[in-house]
Amino acid sequence: MDSPKTIIRRLLPAAAALALFFVVSAAYFAPQFRGEVLPQHDVVQYEGMSRDITEMRKATGEDPQWTGGMFGGMPAYLINVAYPAQIVKNTVGRVVKVIDTPAAFLFFAMTAMWLMLLIFGVNPWVGIVAALAYGLSTYFLLIIGAGHITKMWALVYAPLMMGGAWMTLRGNMWAGGALTALTASLEIGANHPQITYYFLVAMAAFWISEGIAALRGKHLKEFSKRTAVLAAAGILAVGSNFSPLWYTAAHSKETMRGGSELASTAEASQNGLALDYATAWSYGRTETFNLLIPDFMGRESGTTFSPDGEVAAVLNDYGLRGAAQQLPAYWGTQPYTGGPTYLGAAAVFLAALGIALARGRNKWWIVAVSVLMLLLAWGRNLMWFTELAFDLLPGYNKFRTVSMALVVVQWAVPLLGALALMRLWRDEIPRERLLRALAWAAGVTGGLCLLLAVAGGSLFDFGRAESASMMTEQFRHLFEANNMQDYLKRGMDAEMGIASANAMAAERASMMQADAWRSLLMILLAAGGVALFALRRINKYVLTALLGAVMLLDLVPVDLRFLSHENFISARRRQITATAADKAILADKEPGFRVMNLTVSPFQDATTSYFHRSVGGYHGAKLARYQDLIDRYLSYRNDAVLDMLNTRYLIVPGADGQPEAVRRPTAFGAAWFVDKIVAADSPQLEIDLLEKTDLKTTAVTTPGDKAFAEEWQAGGQADTALVRSIALTEYRPNYLKYEYTTPEEAVAVFSEIFYDHGWKAYVDGEAMPSFRADYILRAMKLPAGAHTVEWKFRAPGWTAAEAVTLISSLVILLGAAAAIASWIRQKRKENIPDE
Repeated sequence: MDSPKTIIRRLLPAAAALALFFVVSAAYFAPQFRGEVLPQHDVVQYEGMSRDITEMRKATGEDPQWTGGMFGGMPAYLINVAYPAQIVKNTVGRVVKVIDTPAAFLFFAMTAMWLMLLIFGVNPWVGIVAALAYGLSTYFLLIIGAGHITKMWALVYAPLMMGGAWMTLRGNMWAGGALTALTASLEIGANHPQITYYFLVAMAAFWISEGIAALRGKHLKEFSKRTAVLAAAGILAVGSNFSPLWYTAAHSKETMRGGSELASTAEASQNGLALDYATAWSYGRTETFNLLIPDFMGRESGTTFSPDGEVAAVLNDYGLRGAAQQLPAYWGTQPYTGGPTYLGAAAVFLAALGIALARGRNKWWIVAVSVLMLLLAWGRNLMWFTELAFDLLPGYNKFRTVSMALVVVQWAVPLLGALALMRLWRDEIPRERLLRALAWAAGVTGGLCLLLAVAGGSLFDFGRAESASMMTEQFRHLFEANNMQDYLKRGMDAEMGIASANAMAAERASMMQADAWRSLLMILLAAGGVALFALRRINKYVLTALLGAVMLLDLVPVDLRFLSHENFISARRRQITATAADKAILADKEPGFRVMNLTVSPFQDATTSYFHRSVGGYHGAKLARYQDLIDRYLSYRNDAVLDMLNTRYLIVPGADGQPEAVRRPTAFGAAWFVDKIVAADSPQLEIDLLEKTDLKTTAVTTPGDKAFAEEWQAGGQADTALVRSIALTEYRPNYLKYEYTTPEEAVAVFSEIFYDHGWKAYVDGEAMPSFRADYILRAMKLPAGAHTVEWKFRAPGWTAAEAVTLISSLVILLGAAAAIASWIRQKRKENIPDE
């Protein structure tokens, strides 16, 4: 039996680590404990897009699985659907709720990384240093500020998933399998497939490395067993999330990620996102230096030049006071960026030391996957490689924002540093070799910083050419607007543009050089600590404490540039509040109509959906046909298409600048009868006909409905003198009820989005067929008389999908319980004294 002192000694590192992680997280996000919140863009958008879903749950206890609030209506699979059978996520996954976000993000990211390092065999004291580097890397603070919640949780669980794979292939196979299944289940359940995908690539690199080692050591049979256990764990993890994965996969074919039916044959064969769209956010090759030097590219897109700087001085001389505060300091190639993916100069130095000192089997797969992710992050800046990845990597063409691949590098850099420190901790490296490795790591990282600090201003153009062109054009417009033709004749626009561009380049260079000196200082502090340890001036405990302090000193001040206490606001201010225009529209109690809000970017904003059914919204995987409608008609406010979508109100800027509601009297209503049907021969002709057809009297159908259209037409057109009526009498996101009267059989078009994977139509309780009309809407042939039409939505195959999810989840939980029980029994045996 261990003595109390022994127990305390064993628990002390864990207690110290968790206490430190909590203090750092709580201090960084202290305002949240005063009830303040972050105005996170994506969180606000999510509140809008999921509003009718959450309201229906509160009112009825039923999960609608569909939203009517965005883009005319769409499945809720990628928004908010309740999956009760995800019991791993709903039980073990609730552990992260013990601390509120955003502090929970940092705390659990550092904790998960620390636990992974323990599995990798890293000492708990050493693990604290690497965990701080992982949790405080700048990218985390950027996505927390933006409200990328699912991405953040995926990055919290990813290290533990990797730890499970490590244990399965190198340690206790069964315990590793149980851990992998559990953590992979949580990782997949976080619902950010792109992050999960990148870490699965990292796991594949580790598996290949282990396979090569097994082949060389002639242990292929053992490796095969471990591979089978790892594969089984993966299958169970997928199974425990089968419902959301199944419906997401089935639904993705209908979304813009599945490709448009209007695409050319070559484009359609890609069966994924267009390359230009997928690579819009590509990391510049030169921009990669900001992994080491945060302001290498002039910080984030919103950073402008100082009012007291060189740019301001030049523009002030030209009479343009304040203009410098309108110009971007960022000079990278991304359309917009919230800030650099700064990993910490000290962390990069330790990673370089890890490359020099870690054993080959431990490091080369990490180095290889880091290089791969770096190349993938370059996207359009290395297009031949990106095209190769799109062709060869299964599923890779479904993802956009390729720069996100750097999250694996963000994880790999602290890991390499930890592997280096462990060799020091165990005193495995001779002094001479350690000093050589130290000189190499410090020389490469510190030498690069020194070079950029001293001569960086002459090594890059800092966007000088682009800035000169931009400023010349602006000066030209200014001169033309003020009829200053003499200035134009003398070429003053070009002269002033070049002068301004030179000042912009100089100020950007100054920003970069200042941070290069800063990064050099952090490297010298970390390298100095390692040198003191190598010379036996400090012990390993002091070394890890020193390096932990350097991580905090290095990363926290940079993080605060992008997310600080000043970003917090009162909870009341973050609430979406109804404007006078919203209140005027809400006074209209007739169900079913829609709203188009022109005071925001209508197809990049979901706040309108908080109060109304919107023709716009905010989502990266909207229905492909609806995106076609946006591109062809809605972006240009085509009245016929707005009418068929029953767009009764526009919200426009009023005379006083405040939103104002304008009623559109031409909206068709929730449903209407048509007199004839026109069948298109192709999707392209189908969408073309929308602007050539009187949609109030004629329905445009798809090629597949051509026979029906001809048959119905042959029966004779409806008598327009007959009195017909149809009205929406009850509305919920997943249920619509109409009352209609028609003296003869007729075709009705419903101003609802056609989606035949779950929507079913009933007339007086009897199921009836329906078809697609007007490219995106629903239509039905209705019998004569007075009847009731009901539309009901239910995810198809729900019971079977949930059964698979539940069974897999139970197996994972039982496996985890068995692993814990086995560990407890083993510990008890170890503590029984020999007789």
